[in-house]
Amino acid sequence: MIGLVIGMLMVLVIFQVYQVNEGQKRTVTGGSDAQQNAGYGLFMIGRDISIAGNGIASSAVALDGCALLRPVPVVITAGATDNDPDSVTALYGGSSSLSTPVAFLGNATIASASSAGPYQVASPIGFSPNDVIAAVQGANCTLSTINTGGVVVSSTTGYATITHTPIAGNMATTYNAISAALVNLGPAASASKDPAVARAMYFIDTATNTLRTQNHLPLDGTINTVVSDVVNLKAQFGLDTDNDGTVDTWQAATGLWSTANLATQPLATLLQIRAVRVAIVTRSEQYEKDVVTPGPLLMFDGAIKMNLTADQQHYRYKELETIVPLRNAVWNAS
Repeated sequence: MIGLVIGMLMVLVIFQVYQVNEGQKRTVTGGSDAQQNAGYGLFMIGRDISIAGNGIASSAVALDGCALLRPVPVVITAGATDNDPDSVTALYGGSSSLSTPVAFLGNATIASASSAGPYQVASPIGFSPNDVIAAVQGANCTLSTINTGGVVVSSTTGYATITHTPIAGNMATTYNAISAALVNLGPAASASKDPAVARAMYFIDTATNTLRTQNHLPLDGTINTVVSDVVNLKAQFGLDTDNDGTVDTWQAATGLWSTANLATQPLATLLQIRAVRVAIVTRSEQYEKDVVTPGPLLMFDGAIKMNLTADQQHYRYKELETIVPLRNAVWNAS
C-alpha cells in the first residue's frame, strides 16, 4: 500500500511537471507563430506598396481625369477607432515594353461592352495579347483587354491596329484621334502567371481574424487569405509638404486624406505622398489562464492605442511596423 501511494504521488508530480512544461511550450510556440504571421503579413503588404505607382505614375497626366484609374498609388481606408483595422490598397501596372501613353491615329467608337471599334496607334511595339489597356480622353476612360491575335502591325506604315474587349469604364463613347491616348497597364492574369496590373486591397476579416487580399483591377477577383490570427492593421501616409524630397509629417487617412476625398485631389496633392508606414498586430492561439497582456498596444510611437477587452488580455500579441517608400511616385514626381 505504501509503495502504491508513493507511486501515485510520483505519477501526480510527473503529470504536473509535464502539464507546466506543455503549457510553456504552447506559449512559446504561440508567440513564435504570432511573430511569423506578423512578419509575413507585413512583407506581403510592403511588397505591393513598394511597387505602387509602377506603370501608373508615368501616365499620371493622361489618367488624371479618369475616375476609374486616378493615379493614386496607395489608398488607406481608416477604421472607425484605433481598435478597428484600416485597409490598404495599392495600385500598380506592369507593362514590360511601354511606360508612357500612346496617341491615337484615328477615331475609335465604343458602342457597348460587346461592340468596340479597333484602336489604331503609332506604336509598332509595346502591346501584346492579354494586355490590359486604358483608352483615356479627359473624363472618359475605357478599360479593355487585347484579344488573342489582336495586335496587327502594318508593314507599310508601322502603325498598330488593336482589337480589344472592353471590360469596365465608359461603354458608349468615341475617342478622338486628336486628344485621346492609350495606356498599357501590363498583362492580365493567365493560367501560369499572376496579373502584372492590380488594385490590390489588404484588409482584416474581423469575424475570423485573418488578413485577406483582393484585386479590384481590372475586375473584382477572388478574396484570398494571406495569414491568420491578425487582429489589427494600421497605416499612415508619409507626406512631403514642402517638396524637398523627404517626409515631413505622418498623416492618418482622415480629412483631406480620407478615401472619399483623396480621389478628388489634384496631382500636386497626390505627389506629396512619398511613403506609407504600416503596423500589424497578430495574436497567439493560446488562451492563457492569467492576464498576460493588459494593454493598450501602442503603434506609431504611441499615436495609436489599441485597448484590449478583459478576454483579449489573456492572449499574447506581436506588433510589427515598417516604412515603405513610394519609389515609383518619387521617380516620376515633377
